[in-house]
Amino acid sequence: MRSEPERTSNLIAERYSELSPSGKLLVSTMRHVQFGRFEELRICNGEPVWDPPPKLVRVTRIGSGEDPNVTEAGDWILKAAVRDLFREFAAVQNGKIDRIVFHRGLPSLVEISISATAPSDGSGRSEE
Repeated sequence: MRSEPERTSNLIAERYSELSPSGKLLVSTMRHVQFGRFEELRICNGEPVWDPPPKLVRVTRIGSGEDPNVTEAGDWILKAAVRDLFREFAAVQNGKIDRIVFHRGLPSLVEISISATAPSDGSGRSEE
């Protein structure tokens, strides 16, 4: 009896074709824009939500002379940075990403607001 190949931990997509439509939209937008950031991206069940749409800020590199050749056809293995981004979404599950910064089409920084609490020693008491 043959077993199916094991998917990545937490069912994180390894290939572009394995992404949800909303995940594909996020990855395609980052690849097309190349440099920029998303602000206020909502996450529902570990997936990006586009209604309401997040703010997309495009950053232009002046004087770089670079014109990246980006193709969208076909399927490809997702870079580690993209898989890591979707791992963050899975950890959040339901909430809001304050900011995702991307360079050369790949996510490089994710900001998520969290509640500030005192460190716990496991006893349920906070240190004073």
